[in-house]
Amino acid sequence: MSVGSDHNTAVHVKNNHRLELLIVKMASEFFLYWGSGSSPCWRVMITLEEKGLSGYGNKLVSFEKSEHKSEDILKLNPRGQVPTLKHGDIVINESIACMLYLQCTFKDKGNSLLPCSGNPAFKARVLQRLMEVNNIQSAVRGVMMYMRKNKDNIDEAQLGPLKEALRTELKRWDDYLKETGDYIAGPSFSLADCAFFPFVAVLRRQGLDLSKNLPNLSKYYEQHKDRPSIQASWPPHFKETPDQDNLAKLYD
Repeated sequence: MSVGSDHNTAVHVKNNHRLELLIVKMASEFFLYWGSGSSPCWRVMITLEEKGLSGYGNKLVSFEKSEHKSEDILKLNPRGQVPTLKHGDIVINESIACMLYLQCTFKDKGNSLLPCSGNPAFKARVLQRLMEVNNIQSAVRGVMMYMRKNKDNIDEAQLGPLKEALRTELKRWDDYLKETGDYIAGPSFSLADCAFFPFVAVLRRQGLDLSKNLPNLSKYYEQHKDRPSIQASWPPHFKETPDQDNLAKLYD
Protein backbone atom coordinates (compact mmCIF):
# COMPACT_ATOMS: atom_id res chain seq x y z
CA MET A 1 0.00 0.00 0.00
CA SER A 2 1.35 3.45 -0.92
CA VAL A 3 1.82 6.40 1.43
CA GLY A 4 -1.03 8.17 -0.34
CA SER A 5 -3.33 5.21 0.23
CA ASP A 6 -2.38 5.12 3.91
CA HIS A 7 -3.19 8.81 4.20
CA ASN A 8 -6.57 8.41 2.48
CA THR A 9 -7.46 5.48 4.71
CA ALA A 10 -6.55 7.47 7.82
CA VAL A 11 -8.67 10.40 6.68
CA HIS A 12 -11.60 8.08 5.96
CA VAL A 13 -11.36 6.47 9.41
CA LYS A 14 -11.11 9.88 11.06
CA ASN A 15 -14.17 11.17 9.19
CA ASN A 16 -16.15 8.07 10.12
CA HIS A 17 -15.21 8.57 13.76
CA ARG A 18 -16.38 12.18 13.61
CA LEU A 19 -19.66 11.07 12.07
CA GLU A 20 -20.17 8.46 14.79
CA LEU A 21 -19.54 11.08 17.47
CA LEU A 22 -22.00 13.43 15.78
CA ILE A 23 -24.69 10.74 15.70
CA VAL A 24 -24.09 9.91 19.37
CA LYS A 25 -24.40 13.60 20.22
CA MET A 26 -27.64 13.92 18.27
CA ALA A 27 -29.11 10.84 19.93
CA SER A 28 -28.18 12.15 23.38
CA GLU A 29 -30.34 15.23 22.73
CA PHE A 30 -33.47 13.03 22.74
CA PHE A 31 -35.44 11.65 25.67
CA LEU A 32 -38.41 9.34 25.23
CA TYR A 33 -41.09 8.36 27.74
CA TRP A 34 -42.59 5.07 26.58
CA GLY A 35 -44.55 2.01 27.62
CA SER A 36 -43.74 -1.61 26.76
CA GLY A 37 -46.22 -3.13 24.31
CA SER A 38 -47.71 0.19 23.27
CA SER A 39 -47.86 0.23 19.47
CA PRO A 40 -47.70 4.06 19.32
CA CYS A 41 -44.54 3.99 21.45
CA TRP A 42 -43.01 1.16 19.48
CA ARG A 43 -43.41 2.93 16.14
CA VAL A 44 -41.59 5.99 17.43
CA MET A 45 -38.78 3.78 18.71
CA ILE A 46 -38.49 2.02 15.34
CA THR A 47 -38.28 5.44 13.68
CA LEU A 48 -35.53 6.57 16.05
CA GLU A 49 -33.54 3.44 15.23
CA GLU A 50 -34.09 3.84 11.48
CA LYS A 51 -32.80 7.41 11.65
CA GLY A 52 -29.62 6.23 13.36
CA LEU A 53 -30.55 7.79 16.70
CA SER A 54 -30.17 4.76 18.94
CA GLY A 55 -28.70 5.66 22.30
CA TYR A 56 -31.38 8.24 23.11
CA GLY A 57 -32.32 8.78 26.73
CA ASN A 58 -35.51 7.08 27.78
CA LYS A 59 -37.76 6.10 30.64
CA LEU A 60 -39.97 3.02 30.60
CA VAL A 61 -43.22 3.88 32.35
CA SER A 62 -45.56 1.36 33.95
CA PHE A 63 -49.16 1.47 32.76
CA GLU A 64 -50.16 -0.79 35.66
CA LYS A 65 -48.85 1.81 38.12
CA SER A 66 -50.39 4.67 36.07
CA GLU A 67 -46.98 6.26 35.70
CA HIS A 68 -48.12 7.84 32.44
CA LYS A 69 -50.34 10.01 34.61
CA SER A 70 -47.42 11.11 36.79
CA GLU A 71 -46.63 14.76 37.37
CA ASP A 72 -43.45 14.53 35.30
CA ILE A 73 -45.33 13.39 32.21
CA LEU A 74 -48.39 15.60 32.75
CA LYS A 75 -46.07 18.60 32.68
CA LEU A 76 -45.01 17.56 29.19
CA ASN A 77 -48.27 16.05 27.97
CA PRO A 78 -51.45 17.23 29.72
CA ARG A 79 -53.29 14.24 28.24
CA GLY A 80 -51.12 11.92 30.33
CA GLN A 81 -50.19 9.73 27.38
CA VAL A 82 -47.05 8.20 25.95
CA PRO A 83 -45.02 8.39 23.81
CA THR A 84 -43.73 11.77 24.79
CA LEU A 85 -40.51 12.77 23.04
CA LYS A 86 -38.16 15.56 24.04
CA HIS A 87 -35.55 16.99 21.67
CA GLY A 88 -33.63 19.47 23.75
CA ASP A 89 -36.30 21.93 24.89
CA ILE A 90 -38.76 20.83 22.23
CA VAL A 91 -41.56 18.49 23.35
CA ILE A 92 -43.41 16.38 20.79
CA ASN A 93 -46.53 14.45 21.75
CA GLU A 94 -48.60 12.12 19.55
CA SER A 95 -46.72 9.27 17.92
CA ILE A 96 -47.27 10.23 14.28
CA ALA A 97 -46.15 13.78 15.04
CA CYS A 98 -42.98 12.34 16.61
CA MET A 99 -42.32 10.22 13.54
CA LEU A 100 -42.81 13.06 11.07
CA TYR A 101 -40.66 15.35 13.22
CA LEU A 102 -37.81 12.85 13.22
CA GLN A 103 -37.95 12.30 9.46
CA CYS A 104 -38.25 16.01 8.60
CA THR A 105 -35.59 17.14 11.07
CA PHE A 106 -33.12 14.39 10.14
CA LYS A 107 -34.13 13.67 6.56
CA ASP A 108 -30.50 13.14 5.52
CA LYS A 109 -29.63 10.90 8.47
CA GLY A 110 -30.10 7.15 8.66
CA ASN A 111 -32.70 5.66 6.36
CA SER A 112 -35.03 7.86 4.36
CA LEU A 113 -38.56 6.99 5.47
CA LEU A 114 -40.53 9.48 3.39
CA PRO A 115 -39.73 10.17 -0.28
CA CYS A 116 -39.49 13.91 -0.86
CA SER A 117 -39.10 13.88 -4.63
CA GLY A 118 -39.17 11.60 -7.65
CA ASN A 119 -42.09 9.39 -6.65
CA PRO A 120 -45.13 11.41 -5.55
CA ALA A 121 -47.41 8.35 -5.70
CA PHE A 122 -45.20 6.53 -3.18
CA LYS A 123 -45.11 9.58 -0.91
CA ALA A 124 -48.90 9.84 -1.07
CA ARG A 125 -49.31 6.17 -0.10
CA VAL A 126 -46.84 6.50 2.77
CA LEU A 127 -48.75 9.44 4.23
CA GLN A 128 -52.12 7.79 3.69
CA ARG A 129 -51.10 4.48 5.28
CA LEU A 130 -49.40 6.34 8.13
CA MET A 131 -52.68 8.03 9.02
CA GLU A 132 -54.88 5.07 8.11
CA VAL A 133 -53.10 2.59 10.37
CA ASN A 134 -54.97 3.87 13.41
CA ASN A 135 -58.05 2.12 12.03
CA ILE A 136 -56.39 -1.17 12.95
CA GLN A 137 -55.80 0.11 16.46
CA SER A 138 -59.48 1.05 16.82
CA ALA A 139 -60.69 -2.31 15.52
CA VAL A 140 -58.33 -4.32 17.74
CA ARG A 141 -59.17 -2.19 20.74
CA GLY A 142 -62.89 -2.72 20.19
CA VAL A 143 -62.51 -6.48 20.47
CA MET A 144 -59.93 -6.44 23.26
CA MET A 145 -61.75 -3.93 25.47
CA TYR A 146 -65.01 -5.84 25.23
CA MET A 147 -63.31 -9.13 26.14
CA ARG A 148 -61.50 -7.59 29.10
CA LYS A 149 -64.60 -5.92 30.51
CA ASN A 150 -66.82 -8.95 29.98
CA LYS A 151 -64.39 -11.85 30.35
CA ASP A 152 -66.78 -13.75 32.62
CA ASN A 153 -69.90 -12.99 30.61
CA ILE A 154 -69.12 -12.88 26.88
CA ASP A 155 -72.17 -12.14 24.73
CA GLU A 156 -71.46 -13.25 21.16
CA ALA A 157 -74.30 -11.04 19.93
CA GLN A 158 -72.26 -8.04 21.08
CA LEU A 159 -68.77 -9.39 20.41
CA GLY A 160 -69.64 -10.74 16.95
CA PRO A 161 -69.94 -7.34 15.19
CA LEU A 162 -66.69 -6.19 16.77
CA LYS A 163 -64.88 -9.30 15.51
CA GLU A 164 -66.36 -8.83 12.05
CA ALA A 165 -65.18 -5.21 11.97
CA LEU A 166 -61.67 -6.37 12.84
CA ARG A 167 -61.72 -9.13 10.22
CA THR A 168 -62.84 -6.61 7.60
CA GLU A 169 -60.07 -4.20 8.55
CA LEU A 170 -57.39 -6.90 8.48
CA LYS A 171 -58.59 -8.12 5.08
CA ARG A 172 -58.15 -4.58 3.75
CA TRP A 173 -54.52 -4.47 4.89
CA ASP A 174 -53.83 -7.95 3.59
CA ASP A 175 -55.08 -6.75 0.21
CA TYR A 176 -52.83 -3.68 0.41
CA LEU A 177 -49.83 -5.96 0.81
CA LYS A 178 -50.97 -8.13 -2.07
CA GLU A 179 -50.70 -4.99 -4.21
CA THR A 180 -47.52 -3.41 -2.80
CA GLY A 181 -45.46 -6.51 -2.00
CA ASP A 182 -42.79 -6.46 0.70
CA TYR A 183 -43.70 -3.07 2.19
CA ILE A 184 -47.05 -1.60 3.14
CA ALA A 185 -46.82 1.53 0.99
CA GLY A 186 -44.43 0.82 -1.86
CA PRO A 187 -40.93 -0.12 -2.89
CA SER A 188 -39.04 0.46 0.37
CA PHE A 189 -39.38 0.54 4.16
CA SER A 190 -41.06 3.79 5.18
CA LEU A 191 -42.79 5.63 8.02
CA ALA A 192 -45.88 3.63 7.11
CA ASP A 193 -44.03 0.40 7.95
CA CYS A 194 -42.73 1.88 11.21
CA ALA A 195 -46.34 2.52 12.17
CA PHE A 196 -47.82 -0.67 10.74
CA PHE A 197 -45.49 -3.44 11.91
CA PRO A 198 -46.21 -3.05 15.66
CA PHE A 199 -49.88 -3.76 15.06
CA VAL A 200 -49.08 -6.91 13.10
CA ALA A 201 -46.81 -8.04 15.94
CA VAL A 202 -49.55 -7.34 18.49
CA LEU A 203 -51.96 -9.52 16.50
CA ARG A 204 -49.43 -12.36 16.73
CA ARG A 205 -48.87 -11.64 20.40
CA GLN A 206 -52.62 -11.96 21.03
CA GLY A 207 -52.77 -15.41 19.46
CA LEU A 208 -53.92 -14.71 15.90
CA ASP A 209 -52.52 -17.25 13.42
CA LEU A 210 -51.95 -14.96 10.45
CA SER A 211 -51.02 -17.80 8.10
CA LYS A 212 -54.53 -19.26 8.06
CA ASN A 213 -56.52 -16.30 6.77
CA LEU A 214 -54.10 -13.44 6.13
CA PRO A 215 -51.22 -14.83 4.04
CA ASN A 216 -49.78 -11.46 3.05
CA LEU A 217 -49.77 -10.19 6.62
CA SER A 218 -48.11 -13.43 7.68
CA LYS A 219 -45.40 -13.04 5.04
CA TYR A 220 -44.91 -9.39 6.00
CA TYR A 221 -44.40 -10.29 9.65
CA GLU A 222 -41.86 -12.98 8.86
CA GLN A 223 -39.95 -10.68 6.49
CA HIS A 224 -39.57 -7.80 8.93
CA LYS A 225 -39.58 -9.22 12.46
CA ASP A 226 -35.77 -9.52 12.46
CA ARG A 227 -35.11 -6.07 11.00
CA PRO A 228 -32.48 -4.42 13.26
CA SER A 229 -34.63 -1.39 14.13
CA ILE A 230 -37.53 -3.65 15.08
CA GLN A 231 -35.46 -6.06 17.14
CA ALA A 232 -33.69 -3.20 18.93
CA SER A 233 -37.04 -1.78 20.04
CA TRP A 234 -38.96 -5.03 20.64
CA PRO A 235 -41.17 -4.65 23.75
CA PRO A 236 -39.31 -6.19 26.71
CA HIS A 237 -42.33 -7.92 28.18
CA PHE A 238 -43.10 -9.57 24.85
CA LYS A 239 -39.81 -11.42 25.28
CA GLU A 240 -40.27 -12.13 28.96
CA THR A 241 -43.86 -13.40 29.07
CA PRO A 242 -45.81 -15.94 26.99
CA ASP A 243 -48.11 -14.95 24.15
CA GLN A 244 -51.82 -14.68 24.86
CA ASP A 245 -54.86 -16.19 23.13
CA ASN A 246 -57.35 -13.30 23.06
CA LEU A 247 -57.57 -13.31 19.25
CA ALA A 248 -57.01 -17.04 18.69
CA LYS A 249 -60.69 -17.55 17.78
CA LEU A 250 -61.17 -14.42 15.68
CA TYR A 251 -62.08 -16.50 12.64
CA ASP A 252 -64.04 -19.21 14.44
